[in-house]
Amino acid sequence: MKKEILLLVIGITIFIGCEKKPSSPTSPTDINITEEKNSSLTTAVVEDNDIFDWQQNDEFFQEGIASKIVVVKSKRVAVLFDEDGNMLSRHRVSLGENPIGPKRESGDKKTPEGVYHIVDIRSDPKYYKEILISYPNREDIEASRALGVNPGGGITFHGQVPWNWDGHGDDYTLSHDWTIGCMALTNKGMDTLCSSVNKDTIVEIRE
Repeated sequence: MKKEILLLVIGITIFIGCEKKPSSPTSPTDINITEEKNSSLTTAVVEDNDIFDWQQNDEFFQEGIASKIVVVKSKRVAVLFDEDGNMLSRHRVSLGENPIGPKRESGDKKTPEGVYHIVDIRSDPKYYKEILISYPNREDIEASRALGVNPGGGITFHGQVPWNWDGHGDDYTLSHDWTIGCMALTNKGMDTLCSSVNKDTIVEIRE
C-alpha cells in the first residue's frame, strides 16, 4: 500500500513539473512589460533583447499609437511600443556628436539619458519635422545644478537637413553622430513618429 501511495505522489509531482514554461520572445510583439513609477510619470520598462537591434533604417510592423518610445543610445535605435508592449516600428538614429554619457550642460553635444514626455510635434524648416521632448527633467536640473552648469534644452527627435529631404543621403547621415544632442531619423521615420505619438507618449532614453 505504501508503495502505491509513493508512486501516486511521484506521478502527481511529475505532472505538475511538466507545466509549460513561458517561451522566450520569438517575434517583435512578444515582449514582457512591467510598470513602475518614475517621478510623476508611469512608465513601461521594456526588457532589453534583440528587438533593439535595427535591421534597416526604418522598419514598420503595425499601425497604432505609441505609449512609449525607447531610445538605446549604444545601439543607435528608437523603438515605438503600444500600451500592450507590441512593437510598432523601429528606427535607426544619429545622436549628438559627443554621445557617450548623459547630457549635463548646454553645448556639450550629448544626447540626454532619462525619462521624458512629448512637449510639441511640429514641422521645421531646417530639419523637416521635429518632436520636442521635456529635457531637462527634474533629475537633469539637479545634476547640472550640482555641477554649477546650465543643463540646456531644446532636445528633439528631428529629420534630415534640406539637402537630404529626398532621402538619398540617409545611409550617410545615419552612419555617424552629427547633431548637437538631438536624435535624428530619416524623414520617412519622422513621418511615422509624428503620426504614431501624442503628448501622452513617454520617451525613455537609455545609455
